Amino acid sequence: MNIGQWVTKRAMLHPDSTALISDDGRAYTYAELNAGVNRIANSLPGIGAGRGDRIATLFPNNPEFLMSWFAAAKTGTIMVPLNYRLTPPELVYILDDCGAVALAYTPEFAEQVNGIRGKVDSIKNFVCVGGPGEEGDIDYDERIKSSRDSEPFVDGEPTFDDVHFIMYTSGTTGNPKGATLTHGNTHWNAVNAVLAYDLSRDETNLAATPMYHIAGLSAGPTPTLYAGGRVILMRFFDPTEALRMIEAHRVTTMFGIPTMFRMMSECEAFDQTDFSSLRFLIAGGAPCPVSLIEKYLARGVTFNQGYGLTEAAPGVTALPEEDSLRKRGSAGKPLFYVDVDIIDDDEMEVPQGEMGEIIIKGPNVFRGYWNRPEETEKVLRHGWLHTGDVGYLDSDGYLYIADRKLDMIISGGENVYSAEVEKTICTHPKVVEVAVIGLADEKWGEVPLALVIVEPGETVTEEEIVEFCRDKLARFKTPKKVIVTEELPMNSTGKVLKTELRSSFAED
Repeated sequence: MNIGQWVTKRAMLHPDSTALISDDGRAYTYAELNAGVNRIANSLPGIGAGRGDRIATLFPNNPEFLMSWFAAAKTGTIMVPLNYRLTPPELVYILDDCGAVALAYTPEFAEQVNGIRGKVDSIKNFVCVGGPGEEGDIDYDERIKSSRDSEPFVDGEPTFDDVHFIMYTSGTTGNPKGATLTHGNTHWNAVNAVLAYDLSRDETNLAATPMYHIAGLSAGPTPTLYAGGRVILMRFFDPTEALRMIEAHRVTTMFGIPTMFRMMSECEAFDQTDFSSLRFLIAGGAPCPVSLIEKYLARGVTFNQGYGLTEAAPGVTALPEEDSLRKRGSAGKPLFYVDVDIIDDDEMEVPQGEMGEIIIKGPNVFRGYWNRPEETEKVLRHGWLHTGDVGYLDSDGYLYIADRKLDMIISGGENVYSAEVEKTICTHPKVVEVAVIGLADEKWGEVPLALVIVEPGETVTEEEIVEFCRDKLARFKTPKKVIVTEELPMNSTGKVLKTELRSSFAED
C-alpha cells in the first residue's frame, strides 16, 4: 500500500463524504478528490515526471497542493513543496539540490518563478495553476481537462519504503537540506495522530498553517484525511478569517503556532466567535504561553501541545489538553509508535530528570537527507534519530525541552538557522566577521540579531546590512537589528561563544 491509496480507498468506502473545502468556495467529495488526484497522476508523464523524479510546487494552501501530494504518491514521483516566502536565489539552491524536473506554481508567485527561469538546468517544464503563465508554460487547467480520472497505471506500485516527498529544512552549514520522507513515515505519523487525538470521520480540520511546513501538512490535514474527515483550506492565514471559518464550518481541530493563536485572540471578533464545535487546538513550533492558554480557556477552548521535527514526519510527543496547565512547559509524552530517550555526551542514557540530548526512534523517523550521506550518518546512529535538542523526562514520563538546537531561531514559527544568515552577511564587502543570535520579540517570539565586525577604517549602518540581506534572504531570516562590535567572544578553537552573546545582548 502507498499513501495515494488513502484517497482511492476513501472514494470506494465513502464516495459522497466531503473531503476538502477551499476558501475560494471549491468543495470536493472523496470521489471527486480521488478523480482530481488521478487526473494529475495521469498527466505527470506528459511533463517528464516519472517514478523517482522530483516535482516541485510553489503553492499556497490550495486543493492542488494535496492533489499533487497524493498524485506523487500513486505514481512514485517525489514531491518537493517549496516555501513561498523564500527569495529566488534560495529557491534556486533547493531546486538545483533536488534536481527537480518540473515546477508547478500559482500566479501570485509568478515574480519569484521568473527569478528562477533559466537558472536550474534540471527543470524542463513550468506549470501554472490558475492561469496561463508565461509563454511556454503548461496551462494546468487546460492540461487537466484532457487527462483521465481513472487510476494511473504504475509499473510496480510504490511501497512504504519508497520516498514520497522531500521537505527542505535549514542546515547548520548555512544551506538547506532535504529530509526524505517515505510513505511509511507519513502513514505511521497519521496513525500516531489518530491515536493521540482520537480522530475520526467526524473531524473537521482547519488548515491555516502553510502546508509547505511539515507540521502544517502532517499535524492536521493529512491525518484528518487518513481518518476520513474533512479539511478546510485557508489559502493564506488571516486571523479574523480563521475565526470566521471556525464558526462557519464547525471546525473541530486546528494546528497553529502560538503567534497565530495570539493574533486570533487579539481580533475584535474573538469574544463573539462561536467555539462550541472545537474539540481542541494543536499548538506547536514554540512553547505556548500560559497567559494565552488561559485566555482561550476563558472561552472554553483547550490546547493540545507537542514536540516534533521534520525528520520525524513530524510527531514525537503530545501534551493532552487536560494537562496543558498541570504540566505547563512540558511537550507531553511520546506518541504510541515513538520511543524517546535522553543521553549524555558519551551516548549513555541519563538518570530520570537529568538533562541530555533527546533521541527518538520509530517508523515515522525519516530515511535521511537528500544526497547528504555524511550528515545523515551524524543524526541516524544505532537506530536512533539524534535531534540535537536538549531536554529531560520527569518522573511521569513527560518530556521537557530545555533548549533548541543552539543555532536555530524560531521566528513566527519559521526555523531560521544563524549559519545561513551569517553566510549571507559575510559576503558584504565591509564585513569581516558576523554572529547571529535570536532576540526576544513580543510579536514573533524571536527575530534575528546580527553582531558584525567591519573592516578597519570602514563603517556600516544597520539599514545598510538589512538592505543588503533583503534580496538574498526571506523576510523572516533578515536581521531585525544589527549591532556593530569590535570583537566577538571565542573559545580556544576560534568558535564564537554564542551562549555569552545571548547573555550579553539577547537578554538585554
